This record gives sequence, C-alpha cells and structure tokens, in this order.
Amino acid sequence: MPRTKKKKFDPEGRGYDYDSAHKAGMGRGKDGHYESRVDSTGLLLKGRKHTTWDKLVEGEAKAGYEIYKKNGRYYSRKKQGLAGK
Repeated sequence: MPRTKKKKFDPEGRGYDYDSAHKAGMGRGKDGHYESRVDSTGLLLKGRKHTTWDKLVEGEAKAGYEIYKKNGRYYSRKKQGLAGK
C-alpha cells in the first residue's frame, strides 16, 4: 500500500503544525486542544487562516506579547519597550 505524503505546514494557511508541537513535547491539554505557541522558542503553531488565529492574536496581546515573522514563520515574544521610555 503506497504511503501518502504528509502535507507540509503552511504558516499562511488554515492548518496547525502538529510536527513542531510533537517535537517540542507538546500534546493535547485537559481541554483537548494543543497550545498555540512553543514557549521555549515563541514559534506559533497555527496558520494565519486557522479558524482561531484571531483568538491567538488577542491572547498574545493580552499576555503582553507581540507577533513577528522570521524566516517565513510566525513567532511571539514579550513586547519590546521603546528606547528612551
């Protein structure tokens, strides 16, 4: 039986990066859902067209994080203060 090739995660798409989540040792939480961010790296695991991307953005902002893009992937980090303030 031929193997089906795994579809590569698209950061601009609707999917979730299960491979990166598993590599980070993540699994389903008590609520049955995976986390949206790898805490150690800030890597965001949902694509921008994911149905709950807006909730991710809102949650990151409320927690004092900012989202940025690096090497084609989205990450989150603590908001950087402005110089001189």
